[in-house]
Amino acid sequence: MDVMKTTSCGVLVLDPAGELLLCHATGSRYWDIPKGGVAGSEAGPQAAVREAREECGLRLEANELLDLGRFDYLRHKELLLYAVLMERFDTRQCVCVSTYVDRQGRVRPEMDAFRWAPFDDLQARCAPSLSSVLTGHLSLSSLLDDLLRAGKPKPAVFAFDATGKA
Repeated sequence: MDVMKTTSCGVLVLDPAGELLLCHATGSRYWDIPKGGVAGSEAGPQAAVREAREECGLRLEANELLDLGRFDYLRHKELLLYAVLMERFDTRQCVCVSTYVDRQGRVRPEMDAFRWAPFDDLQARCAPSLSSVLTGHLSLSSLLDDLLRAGKPKPAVFAFDATGKA
């Protein structure tokens, strides 16, 4: 029986030192990348840009993203991934404005912490399904080399201040 798959669009934010920006999923033991479903008639790059803005506060442009393709992720979900090379920034500048209601009825941010992680740490930090994509289906070292050859890292621009205001 075929399973209808949904698509989650995400962006890998790499720094020149070879680290990946991770977001800690509130209420989970795992770290993640900014990603989520397509809203309305959004194309993949626009969804990835919106998710980076909502979950990290990063302001990206769709034309800045390198298309990495589609990857099997979960039985019912695939990932459409993009990448961008950014100057390293202080992750305390990241702000998540995307929320959910937990089991106790509290409104909580989807992401509650941010960090730069060396590629070697991803298997220990990320859920097995994401780790498989990041370390098994992609070569992040090769991707970093390609991004460095393509041009200088982009400076980080944030959409919100520390309180979440634009």
